[in-house]
Amino acid sequence: MGVLRITQALLNDFNLKVNHKRVYRLMKELDIQGEGYRKKIRKYDSSKGPEGTRVKNKLRRRFQTDRPNQKMVSDVTEFKIPETQERVYFEPIMDLYNNEILTFAITAGSPNLEFAMKPLDSLIDLIPNQPYKQFLHTDQGWQYRHRAWQKKLRNAHITPSMSRRATCLDNACIESFFNKLKVELGNLSNYNSAEELIAAIKKWIIYYNTERIQMKLSGTSPIKYRLRAA
Repeated sequence: MGVLRITQALLNDFNLKVNHKRVYRLMKELDIQGEGYRKKIRKYDSSKGPEGTRVKNKLRRRFQTDRPNQKMVSDVTEFKIPETQERVYFEPIMDLYNNEILTFAITAGSPNLEFAMKPLDSLIDLIPNQPYKQFLHTDQGWQYRHRAWQKKLRNAHITPSMSRRATCLDNACIESFFNKLKVELGNLSNYNSAEELIAAIKKWIIYYNTERIQMKLSGTSPIKYRLRAA
């Protein structure tokens, strides 16, 4: 947790108004510092597969929105447990209004089409039709180019958008989210099985949505921000 988030947490949880510079000094004295995810591993590449349909980048890195469910993003990330060599795949859908994880799929084994479609099916059941245009932005992975994915979006009146090839900054919000998740899960060597890792990810998502404060959300969690606005 960084200086600003600790400062905000002291205010939220203990009503302590402390200058962030003092928090920084104390953290330095106690040798406490935020940790970034720096491990270099092979990034999961979902581009290989049936050609399907590629669409233009409609968001064009305009990630801000003041309307729920207007701009949503998704991607798939891979985890590999060193001890067992098991792989776990995780696909969330995030609402850029408050960075809330609206729905997700997680599996051990192969990230097939059935796995990829689960979050989209849940999303369509979850969100209401809005009077404004709604977007779901992804990379150019085979599952997002697949006709089943594209048809489901059309029927739900959700406009697809895709990052340019090999341009991760076009979907920087979900990449940043994956970074936070991997930092806070810790070393994957600490997990003995895929089931154990999956349980930890699900628990962290609940924490992220309900408790983990974000400075861009006025020092609240995603769900608290949404409820406060409502």
